[in-house]
Amino acid sequence: MTETMRRWSMPAIGHDNLKLETVAIPEPGPGEIRVKVSAVSLNYRDKLVIETGMGLTLPTPFVPASDMAGVIDAIGPGATRFMRGDRVMSTFKPDWVDAGDNGNARTPAYKTLGGAYQGVLADYVVYPEGWFVASPHSLDDAEASTLPVAGLTAWFALIELGKLRAGSTVLVQGTGGVALFGLQIAKAHGANVIVTSRSDDKLDRAKALGADHGINSSKEDWVEAVYRITGDEGAHHILEIAGGPNLGQSIRAVAVHGTISVIGVFEGF
Repeated sequence: MTETMRRWSMPAIGHDNLKLETVAIPEPGPGEIRVKVSAVSLNYRDKLVIETGMGLTLPTPFVPASDMAGVIDAIGPGATRFMRGDRVMSTFKPDWVDAGDNGNARTPAYKTLGGAYQGVLADYVVYPEGWFVASPHSLDDAEASTLPVAGLTAWFALIELGKLRAGSTVLVQGTGGVALFGLQIAKAHGANVIVTSRSDDKLDRAKALGADHGINSSKEDWVEAVYRITGDEGAHHILEIAGGPNLGQSIRAVAVHGTISVIGVFEGF
């Protein structure tokens, strides 16, 4: 008898098309591994893909979500990177290994899991072995599953591209996944961190994670507050999480020769 598993899939774009179904457990082919999924983390992007497709050409039926962690339970012929029982997590853009990205100015790269490639919202997933990395020993699978998009985005913006230095001022917008990773990574590198939010409770929690300053953007002009906190210098690096018209505010708040990492689209593209 063929063993089965559960997965969420959709034959067309839209929440109403998202269904939990039972299908055969896939077998890994040459160079592939199969992972029993322990945890999946959800990003705002996953919501957008389900609702709108984000202009992507999606495989059909489409399995959403990109970030998972689990344990290898089967290895295909020729796969040597891992062993059965190893804990691994997914990579968001598996074709991008190092150096330049795989897109250009006209057509940005967006070949990702839960997009151009099938997603991870299933009991088991099968991908090429190079599409996985080892999970950190210091994190459980639920924690590790949050790293591929939110954790790596913050790291790449601040450290890989931003070359963050101790003593710099980093402005983090909101308290979502990228923002909170950005806060902690920035503090670990000796930066002064300002967090904006519309909630005093969330700002208190951000300060408990190390934020030096909190600005309630529903109570005051957050750009003026940044001027006040920095003595008019502005923030050396801003994680622009909101997008849309908010980018104009970030341009006002950034220091001369500072950096704005445009990441989020809450207020639009």
